[in-house]
Amino acid sequence: MRILKIVGLLIIGIVVVISARTFMPNEAEGRGDAAIYLFDVPRAQSLDLMSKALTFETISYGRDKPTSSAAFLEFHKFLENSFPLAHKRLSVEIINDYSLLYHWKGTGNNAELPVLILAHMDVVPVIPGTQSDWDHPPFSGLNDGDYIWGRGAIDDKLNIIASLQAVELMLQAGQNPSRDIYFAFGHDEEQGGLDGAFEIAKRLEERGIKAEFLIDEGGAVVSDVVPGLTKPVAIISPAEKGIVTLELTALGQGGHSSMPSPNSSIGILATAITQIESNQFPNDFSHTQSFLEAIADELPFAQRLIMKNLWLFKPIVMSSLAKDPSAQAGMRTTTAVTVISGGVKANVLPISATALVNFRIMPGETPETVMARVIETIDDPRVEVRYSQTGQKGMAPSPTSPLSGFGWDYLTSAIHDTAAPGEVVVAPRLLVAATDTRHYREISDNHYRFSWFTAKPEDLKRIHGTNERIGTDNVIDAIKFFHRFLSGL
Repeated sequence: MRILKIVGLLIIGIVVVISARTFMPNEAEGRGDAAIYLFDVPRAQSLDLMSKALTFETISYGRDKPTSSAAFLEFHKFLENSFPLAHKRLSVEIINDYSLLYHWKGTGNNAELPVLILAHMDVVPVIPGTQSDWDHPPFSGLNDGDYIWGRGAIDDKLNIIASLQAVELMLQAGQNPSRDIYFAFGHDEEQGGLDGAFEIAKRLEERGIKAEFLIDEGGAVVSDVVPGLTKPVAIISPAEKGIVTLELTALGQGGHSSMPSPNSSIGILATAITQIESNQFPNDFSHTQSFLEAIADELPFAQRLIMKNLWLFKPIVMSSLAKDPSAQAGMRTTTAVTVISGGVKANVLPISATALVNFRIMPGETPETVMARVIETIDDPRVEVRYSQTGQKGMAPSPTSPLSGFGWDYLTSAIHDTAAPGEVVVAPRLLVAATDTRHYREISDNHYRFSWFTAKPEDLKRIHGTNERIGTDNVIDAIKFFHRFLSGL
């Protein structure tokens, strides 16, 4: 009987804890105190600027191919003509021929560290042969009244036009920030940022400049991404995954196919690939948990009970996400076999076979730990594992920026004020892609990836895809967001 009483008390205690946590609201900055930010954006002029920006074919084809020199220089001239006050009052430097660094000197005593705003001018190519699949030509910048169409509409010319238009309108009104602000617009983000953002960051570091925090692309205001959640979610990414590509080479005996050895190089390689695909990296639920806990208050009761009590229900949630590729991408270092080659003729045994395997690395891992795990998992001396791309070790994942403090609190406040009188939930989420922020780790410890880009799941497929476009209302709201963001600095 005593044991039954103890068990009963434990059950009652668990129920009490679960109930208390379920109805206890999150302590989040800016959640009920948003103020409507009243600002009249000149609509026709702003939309025209956005349309024209998309007509410049500032394409990154790859580091081994020529830069779109003429297009970038024409785009520079377009920015200078479109934002004359910004180019008169802010210092403007051209870095490494094509990237741009703007410095808006604050009116304060310089005791406060500056804020850095990143964006990139380059866009990915349109896949050859798919031009006719676009509803409107990909570099037309056509405005149909509801959307502006073109490559770079989302990624990432919106942030350039919206931020500079906000600066221009502030200067027209005689407004200046108290602290220094830098705008760093790279020209090769889509191919790694090594000639653009890397060089800008190097220049800032040489001058001893440290930033309070920085913002860049990577998050958005998304809807319909979580069943039961009716409010849009403003996703801020406080961290991003790293990347490394490993080259696996298997050696075998060549010769005539009529006398094959028991294990061909292709067979050896196939076994190695099967091994690493069958032994995925372990799950790290921490970043997903932060996201789910941030949105928990807005979910229906049953879901809220689970998400507010992940200390108990985490195994159930992790199991439910086990077969969701997008969820898994945010929970583990992913393994993707992307290229394989070996053999030249049907009756000739290949001496070697090679595969490229791309890994997107979770915070806590490094390219070195990924390679060590792969070698251990394959456990076959006949398979050589080395870094691909002539020995480059890729990029380690970023540190995770804090979810409190001035940078986070200020950004979330600006998001809430821009959304008002509507409501938006702010939540952190690991970015599984890569941005130019990787090059600014010595400039600031606080990196927040967010764009005022409203989207549903089907809209996200347009990034780097066919029919990239941006809503006309979204353009206006993005300018409003940057105006609110800059006005308080």
